[in-house]
This record gives sequence, structure tokens and C-alpha cells, in this order.
Amino acid sequence: MTTTRVVRRYELADYQGVLTFLGRTISEMGYSFEPDGKDADIRDIDRVYLQNRGSFHVVEDRGEIHGCVGVRKFSDEIGELKRLYLAAECRGLGLGRALCNSAIQDARDLGYKTLRLDTTTKSQRALALFRKLGFHEIARYNPNPDAEVFMEKTLCPPPPSEACPVAQGGPR
Repeated sequence: MTTTRVVRRYELADYQGVLTFLGRTISEMGYSFEPDGKDADIRDIDRVYLQNRGSFHVVEDRGEIHGCVGVRKFSDEIGELKRLYLAAECRGLGLGRALCNSAIQDARDLGYKTLRLDTTTKSQRALALFRKLGFHEIARYNPNPDAEVFMEKTLCPPPPSEACPVAQGGPR
């Protein structure tokens, strides 16, 4: 059987599939999925992500959602990577990296200088991926009770004049 897994931008028609996927996946991780509570951002992906200087991507295979990731505004200069989830059968295939790369590129294109995220220690493969992608641990930046690890990545280096002064002249 041929798979046609593809990472693509979220479309309104994906909404129910994303809800079903997240409900199943978050439950498998031992957490509760509460779209009317702590997971309220998922109730209105369009407003929370797409219309608020953010983006949302999915992994789709034959019409079913098997993964997702979002970028949402945290502040004018900081975006937040949210909702990186991948179905167990899709892990180890490079799809998590593809989702993250899409989100990182969107954050750059949207003008963010930094991209932050929070996660749990249960997500060891995700933590390893985040580190490979250049994220480093920082102090807690939000009150998420499920999060144990907080990370960020600088997206745009400072202009050369601020990064390091250029020596004037040359050898004499």
C-alpha cells in the first residue's frame, strides 16, 4: 500500500480531522484533551493562529490528519511553536523535522526574531529534534502546568554592526 504523507498548510476542511487526531494523540500520551479548557486554541485555529500573525501545518495521508504544528504570536518579536504532534506510525520518517522546518520558516517570514516552545520530558525524541534544530533551554516563560521544558531559537541574527565590531584598517 502506497502512502502519500505530505506536510502542507492547514485548511478549514481539516478542522474536524485535527480535533480527532489531537484527541487521540494527546490521550495516548496520558494527558486529557480539553478543547473547551486548556486546549481552547484548537477550537479556533483560524483566529488564534492564521489571523494572528501565525500559521498551522498538518501531515495528511489519504485524507486523514496524522500530525500538526502551529506558530502563534507570543509578542511582537517572539513567536511560539505550538501543537507539534505526530502519529506514532509517522515517527522516525522525517515528518516531525519537516513540520518544524515549515514552522520555523513561517516564523522567519512573519518577522519573528525568536521562536519559543514548551514541552514535556515525555517527549524525548521531540527534545532531541528541537536541539538539532538549534533550540536551547531557557527559564519557564509561561504557566502551562503540563510543560517541564522551555526552549527558544534565535531566528534572525542581529545586524553585523551589533554582532561584532569590524576592525578598521588592516595590517600595517
